[in-house]
Amino acid sequence: MTKDQETELLDRFSLAVFLEAVRCLDENVSTAREIDIAMRAGAGLPVGPLERADRIGLDKVLARLEQLEAERGERFHPPDRLRALVAAGRTGVEAGRGFLDY
Repeated sequence: MTKDQETELLDRFSLAVFLEAVRCLDENVSTAREIDIAMRAGAGLPVGPLERADRIGLDKVLARLEQLEAERGERFHPPDRLRALVAAGRTGVEAGRGFLDY
């Protein structure tokens, strides 16, 4: 596996985890903070998927998901919640708010 292939695989994996985290939010399973804590504790992630997306910038995450949906299909469809946050200017750490408040 080349370095580019490895990077692409990690990117898709991270986005798949992010999409599952958003589904948990949409289904009122837990809060954003609780989901991130669970993923750090249970999966050993250094940063939870929602905080990671906030750090990257939700506008950038949305753009990447739109690209992947075009390339790879419906499984990477951007969630309505993500679109709403970006439209409201809640794009993550740099904006002071995203899935979490900073």
